[in-house]
Amino acid sequence: MSKIFLIVACVAFATTALCESCTNPQITSTSFTTQDATIVTNIAYISDFTLKCGNGEASTLYAEINGNIVPVSIVGENQYQVSWTEDTKTARSGDKVVRIFDEDGYAALRKALRAGEGLASVQSLSDVVINHPGAYNGPWLQSELLATIISLIIAYFAISFKLKVTA
Repeated sequence: MSKIFLIVACVAFATTALCESCTNPQITSTSFTTQDATIVTNIAYISDFTLKCGNGEASTLYAEINGNIVPVSIVGENQYQVSWTEDTKTARSGDKVVRIFDEDGYAALRKALRAGEGLASVQSLSDVVINHPGAYNGPWLQSELLATIISLIIAYFAISFKLKVTA
């Protein structure tokens, strides 16, 4: 019986040691967004960030974006990336806050969702801000319409002057 207790205690200790939360997180980030929406239907948001924990490497990370929870991709040692898209009609310019969570924070998010509580009540590991200046959707007037309007104006003046000359 004591051997079983010893094995369970060792497994519990190893699990606790391996799943330790990130302490004193330091994040530096760069972000990219689609700025030309003339031929695309979605605006892409990408945030690359480096996370350094005071107690070593972070575990699996998750991000909360506009109420949705998505996994964060690992792209290198202490380097992570999170990305998503929004429809060009609904994407607004300004700052987008991406809340970063470790496994403990993810568990707290899932618990808050089950309880029907808001996600804002859960403490994030850190936040990353992506600034989207807006996307260019093309000129107000299409060139074909502008050419038609100009040709109609020229035709009007040509016909008007011709009628004055012949009269």
